[in-house]
Order: sequence, then structure tokens, then C-alpha cells
Amino acid sequence: MNNKEMKEILIEAEKCTLTNSNHEGKYEKRVNTRRFEEEITNIAKSYIMNAELKEALEKSIMDNYDSNKPLSFTLFFILFTMCRRQNYSDILELANQYEEMFSNYAIMKHISLMAVLVKCTNTKKMYREIKKYSGLVKAKGELYDFTNHTGVLNAYSALICKYFEYELDKRKDYDNKELLNLGLECIEKAITIETIEKGSANQVYSKFYLNKGRLLILLEKYNEGDAEILRAIELLPNSKDRNYKVNEYNQYLVKSSIIRAFDLNEEKFKELDKIKVSNYKSIALMTTLLGFLLGTINIFTTITNQFTLFMLMLGYCSLLLILVGTILLGFSLTFKERKRIFYIYDVILIVVGIIVFVITMIMINKG
Repeated sequence: MNNKEMKEILIEAEKCTLTNSNHEGKYEKRVNTRRFEEEITNIAKSYIMNAELKEALEKSIMDNYDSNKPLSFTLFFILFTMCRRQNYSDILELANQYEEMFSNYAIMKHISLMAVLVKCTNTKKMYREIKKYSGLVKAKGELYDFTNHTGVLNAYSALICKYFEYELDKRKDYDNKELLNLGLECIEKAITIETIEKGSANQVYSKFYLNKGRLLILLEKYNEGDAEILRAIELLPNSKDRNYKVNEYNQYLVKSSIIRAFDLNEEKFKELDKIKVSNYKSIALMTTLLGFLLGTINIFTTITNQFTLFMLMLGYCSLLLILVGTILLGFSLTFKERKRIFYIYDVILIVVGIIVFVITMIMINKG
């Protein structure tokens, strides 16, 4: 890094910070727009990050913080974007380091979201962050409107994709399916906004179509998802890193095949589990009932009083109900049968059995 590079970045940052040349008004509002983020990205992608440049930018951020906070924040945004795009240093740590300093800028939440998206690999933390930032895509105030910020909508959708690609087996839960649908809603909104702003669907940022495809695949709409990913590849601009991007996007087509195979196998395993549970239930019931009946035959042969015999038979029938209900409930819990009605039937059998048994015992004692 030479001083010329740092001077160039400082000049670009000062231009970006000025408000009199931008129709969107004062800096505090403009900083929260997608256009501002694109300006920052255009600056960041023109330079290669290294230790000296990072140190110089950090020094400049602190030097300008008291006298020109907007410029200081713009320099931080440039630093963060360079590190994020070039996978340089820990951007989660970087975002946390400056979060309190620039907390008055609402866009800091978006920056923190992007840091989590790129660096977080702990699925429990990832899920917490998804819940935490669910309000961000609905946030709207005097100085910001993240409901129409395509960068925020895309980053949130991408985080949902990343989590469920790690946790494929959790997609079927009702709440999680709602999250996937929210992600799809966000990315479709981002595509619509950019289509209107840029005048053509073919001018939309290719990654928006990529993330739409990923969400459709996670929602088991595999063919539609693959088509969106292929569209994203087609729309990649002819730049020096196009081949790298094509390979990156193609990885999601491979992942699509893996998810499809996973879902197919999961369905087959569920069918096998159902057959296995039914067989277990049948065998367990037959052996239990047979053993129970054989063990009680001798008792009945010793009773001569007809009333007592009838009450005992009724009592043993109630015990059979309790036994059958307990076995069925145990299997339902063990094999996680999810239909609530099965649990209710099993509990009813047990309760009825207990009531009948108590009544017969009272009648025998009175008799």
C-alpha cells in the first residue's frame, strides 16, 4: 500500500459523504439507502486489502471521528466492504468493534447482518440471528426504509438459505417453513424493486436470482429453483472474476441435487419407519395380551361366585385397556408419531381402563 491509494480512498469517501450533490438529502438519511451501499461497493472493489491499508483506514476512521463523523463512518463502511468482499480478517469482530461508535446510523444493523451471513457457522447462533433480524426487513422510520432496501432484503434471505442448507431436517416444522416463505417473499420483493428501478428484469443483481433459487429448492420446488440459479449464472456480467462466480453459482446446482436426494431418502425412511412401528405395535400387543390372558386363566377357575367372577372379568378387561393404551402411547412417543389424535386415543384408553378398574374394585368390596 502506498500513500496515493489512501489519498484516493479518502477523496472518494469525501465525495460519497457530501450531500449537496445528491437528491436523497442529508447524509443521515442517504447513508441508509441501497444507492449509498452501491457507491461504497464501487470504491471498495477498486482496491486490494492488506495489513498496511487496513491500518491506515482504521487510523483515518479514528482521526475523523470527532471532527467529521459522517466521513469516519463512510471510511468504516469502505473498510468493512473491502474485508467482506476479499474475505480479509474477521468481519464479525470488525462489525462488533465499531458497532457502538456508529450505532446512531440505522444501516449498522445491516452491516452486522452481513457480517453474520459471511462468518457465522454456528447454526444455533445463526437461528438466533435470523429471529433477531426478522424485524429489520420490516423496519421503517423517518431516516430509513429497510422494507424497500434490496441489500437488506437479500442479506436476510441469504442468511435463511445458509441456515437451512446446514439444517435440512428442520425445514418441515411449521415455524421454519414460515421463515423460508418470508425469505422468499423478501427476495422476490428485492427483484421487483430492482426490475422497476433498472427498467428490466435482466438488469437485476444476479445474486438475487441465485438466492431465490436456493429458497425454492429448500421449499422442495427443485426445478423452479434450478431455473432461477441458471438465470443468475446467465446474468453474471463479463468481468475478470466471471469464471469464479460461475463456479460458485454452479455449486448451488450441485447442492440442489444433494437436497433433492436427501428429501427423497427422508420420505422413504419415513415410510419404512411407519411400517416398522406398525409391526412393532402388532407384535408387542399380541405377545403382551397372550401372556396376560394365559397368566390369568388359573385365577378364574378358582372363583365360584358368578357376581365376583363377572366383576373380576370386567376388572381384567379394564387392565387390558390400560395395558394396551400404555403400549400404544409408549410407541407413539418413542417413534415420534406427530398426529395429536393418536395421543388422545391412547390416553382415553388408559383413562377409561382406570375408571372401569376402580369401579369394579369398589363393587367387589361392597359385594
